[in-house]
Amino acid sequence: MSVREILRGYLPESSTLPEQIYDLPELQYPTRLNAAEELVDGAIERGFGERVAFFFRDELITYAELQQQVNRVGNAFKDLGVQPGDRVLLRLPDRPELVYCVLALQKIGAVPVPTYTLSRAQDLIYRENDTEAKVVVADAGLLDEVEKARPGFRFAKRLVAVPSSTCPGYSSYEELVASAPSTLTAAGTGREDLALILYTSGSTGEPKGCWHTHADTLAIADSYARYCVQATPDDVFAGPPPIPFALGFGFFLVFPLRFGAAAVLADQKTPEVMLKAMERYGVTVFAAVATYYGMLLEQLVSEGIERFASDLRLLLCGGEPLAARVAGESERAFGLPLIQFLGTTEMLHNIVSYRADEPPRSGSFGHAVPGYQVAVRDPETFVEVPRGEPGLLTVRGPTGTKYWRKPEQQHKTVREGWNIVKDIVRMDEDGYLYYVARSDEMIVSAGYNIAPADVENVLLRHPAVLKVACIGAPDPEGRRSSVVKACVVLRSGHEPSDALVQELQEFFKANAPPFMYPRLVEFLPELPETLTGKIRRSELHVREAAAPSKSDNAVDAGGSKSDGAARTLGS
Repeated sequence: MSVREILRGYLPESSTLPEQIYDLPELQYPTRLNAAEELVDGAIERGFGERVAFFFRDELITYAELQQQVNRVGNAFKDLGVQPGDRVLLRLPDRPELVYCVLALQKIGAVPVPTYTLSRAQDLIYRENDTEAKVVVADAGLLDEVEKARPGFRFAKRLVAVPSSTCPGYSSYEELVASAPSTLTAAGTGREDLALILYTSGSTGEPKGCWHTHADTLAIADSYARYCVQATPDDVFAGPPPIPFALGFGFFLVFPLRFGAAAVLADQKTPEVMLKAMERYGVTVFAAVATYYGMLLEQLVSEGIERFASDLRLLLCGGEPLAARVAGESERAFGLPLIQFLGTTEMLHNIVSYRADEPPRSGSFGHAVPGYQVAVRDPETFVEVPRGEPGLLTVRGPTGTKYWRKPEQQHKTVREGWNIVKDIVRMDEDGYLYYVARSDEMIVSAGYNIAPADVENVLLRHPAVLKVACIGAPDPEGRRSSVVKACVVLRSGHEPSDALVQELQEFFKANAPPFMYPRLVEFLPELPETLTGKIRRSELHVREAAAPSKSDNAVDAGGSKSDGAARTLGS
């Protein structure tokens, strides 16, 4: 059954489905389409059999070896009773077995549901119940949370451990695959049939299951990767986003296979590991969220490296606004500009970016990816706003938002066929987009609309600040509806203090309009982050709502003591 047939079964009549457009020649897919067959068998047909598809530690996995393993795993799943359309929950790190399982399930017409390795038992129960997963496959080293979740599983009839486990009730992946044939005919799936479920990271609320088709899976490669990354068979992809994250799924699974390139699989994602991988495997395309580049720079400093020599040709950056300081320091360290992008789990990958051969514009995260259309609209009237004015980002293209069992969210996120991205942006006369804020994160203070990113970018230029996130908070003086509060993580060698609060406030006033300055500053040991590295602002809002209304450690607008203006935690 296609995604649209399923969606029509539970959406309110007033809801709309995303209008998907296929106006690039590469997007003209046949009615019968199987993504895994195209990515794996298609690569063999193009003569890539002996080329390396994946690097993993000391392993070099060729396309021919990949095909054999995918076929064996697909046959093993069929032996377990997995039918076309069945969902299978995967709890595996970024190792070859995860790739084999994802592609094998797609090839037999089933639907993989990859999960983050840091997911807890309640996360697994929620996803198993939500998707009605018939089988759960887990790494043998990650069974603790699966065991806690088992009593809550309602649909899983089989459990599989990779490679194997002495824990009762688990079939051995190793044994199932060893006895399975290495040839497999792909299921006769259609381009609109279900091929994947990825869950949002939950940075703005409860995670939502996003359904993607066989056509969606290929479309992200035939639009963004083809025209913006300009991928070739000589490329080697690497980066920290895990494959269960939409960015990782595209960059490290779909894109390399679509173009006969290679990817680095890593079950450890520390900056030290990634820098070594760049050197060892000749990485040419590196992708990460903005925060991670700050961590890379810290690692280079700790190793005493001022300029990192490598084969890199592209440094790609997204997931959150990019601080100017991080952009400048990265370019000096790697000799390449950070090229921004914007994508969502709902759209499966990137919808706004630059082409690889296009110099980025200061402050802009790019323009519509070829194959996509973007419009900036008034949030209330849904009418396009004039160029240069801020508004809600909307998009349509070959992929679209399709939520599972979330009719209310579907209705809010798709309007008149356009997908609503909850970002406030502005577009210049040439179609380049500039980030303003999340639509639900704008801080309104004394009649001013203040974008958190504008405050954060200034504070990040202060030498004491490692990370910062700004939110709206109650005014302790009761004069304003809310004030800007900065939640700050300090660099090593700096200690929280009232004096530092005042120093940060004065620094801001000297470098930006004073009305925007953070009247509240809270020092934290770490910022809450999603499993994909994005700041979980919703948690900061919850903490703020639950926090005591007063503190002994405060500085007000004039720099004098005032109850409730700043808290120092973790000192």
